[in-house]
Amino acid sequence: MRQFKSLLTNLISGLRLALFRRSRLDRFSVNRDQFLLLLLFDLLLEIGTGYLLNLPAPAFQIYALPVYTFNSACLLIAIYLAARIIRRESAVLEAAVVILSLAPVWILLQTLARYLDEGEFEAGPDLGLWVWRLAAVYGLILLGRAWFLVSGRRWAAAAGAALVLLSFAPGERWFADYRDFWYPPEQQEAQDGDPYAKYKNLDAEALLYRQPALLDDALNRLRPERKKQVDLFYLGFAGFATEDVFALEADYIKRLFDERFGTVGHSVNLVNHLDTLDDTPLATATNLDTALKRIGQVMNRDEDVLFLYLTSHGGSDHTLAVEFWPLPLNDLTPERLKAMLDRSGIKWRVIVVSACYSGGFVDALKGPNTLVATAAAADRTSFGCGSESDFTYFGEAVFKEQLRNRFSLIPAFKAAAVSIAKREQREQLEASKPQLSVGPAIAPHLAALEKSLTRHQCEAERGKAKAC
Repeated sequence: MRQFKSLLTNLISGLRLALFRRSRLDRFSVNRDQFLLLLLFDLLLEIGTGYLLNLPAPAFQIYALPVYTFNSACLLIAIYLAARIIRRESAVLEAAVVILSLAPVWILLQTLARYLDEGEFEAGPDLGLWVWRLAAVYGLILLGRAWFLVSGRRWAAAAGAALVLLSFAPGERWFADYRDFWYPPEQQEAQDGDPYAKYKNLDAEALLYRQPALLDDALNRLRPERKKQVDLFYLGFAGFATEDVFALEADYIKRLFDERFGTVGHSVNLVNHLDTLDDTPLATATNLDTALKRIGQVMNRDEDVLFLYLTSHGGSDHTLAVEFWPLPLNDLTPERLKAMLDRSGIKWRVIVVSACYSGGFVDALKGPNTLVATAAAADRTSFGCGSESDFTYFGEAVFKEQLRNRFSLIPAFKAAAVSIAKREQREQLEASKPQLSVGPAIAPHLAALEKSLTRHQCEAERGKAKAC
């Protein structure tokens, strides 16, 4: 009973320290029993808050326990090294007790950040990110206060806080998929090695029969080209269903083009993903062929430009993966895509392929009226796919960094390639070497499109053409 009273005393003292109230080391009960009790209390708090975050039916992940143990060991090693800096071995147990007494405040703040990050709120998706940043700064300040309380030296407080903070890096980097004790059941099934578990109840036959109606509905919303103006038509193709990044990327780019490039009424997405089954046509070769033909009929072929964006996994045999289990879909080859484009009659083409080995599409698609940009060379992989990503490296560099602020397509692709190369070098990855082929006739035509888009935006923002 006495140890539990001491535990309560430590938690209250930790809360005082966290709230920037005046604190002293002698207000903490420092001994081995308290260290173990605090370690157990923080572990139970981690498990409990994770359970609440994943209601109503979370599944327990045992792999999180060794990760938690590993992180705790790194913490103790960092505390030991910091104590060696100030040449006082007794500081190891003192600092451990003080920091573990502070930990519940950090755990609760971290839980709030995850709740805001994973939920859908009117305040926007960045709210959780800002709470994470606030928690990181706050945690660093608290570590500094803890070390100052133990050592009484400001330089030692800074050194100790930095060491302890660095102790969390290995677990964050190497075991990111196993940090959480609880997962929603469907996510746990995927973690257990069955990424297709959530597809098992899919009515594949009904989905296939629904495609003509979904595609017609999307294509019937296309509006004719505008007279005396070079228009841009956007067609997105996200081909791989079991990784979220491709669908997320296609959705972002369509919204970006509608907002900045005037493609409202001139844009269509084809997406393979469970979340878009009810309102978006599938990314299949048949749907792509039909969509290209319809765009070719609606646009002014002599002047309007097609921007075709394809994102998926790519193979070393230069095929683009088209996957939606359990449907037996055909992958897309450069030659088949070229045949579709030729059948559509579309003259001015900007074709962007974001996939590994996508440089293998260049030779088949290039031409005087065509720009072809790819995420990688024919013999190189690209990076950034996976359900943990919102963008591929290529998609982020081109659309989020470049085309968010400019209309010039050719300079955007060139600048993106430089940005990607720097990122890969920084992360010690083999260079993907994005490719760019610009036909001699399309370069001046894209310059005319850029002028048209600039004038259109200027008129929309200022309300009068003279200001442009």
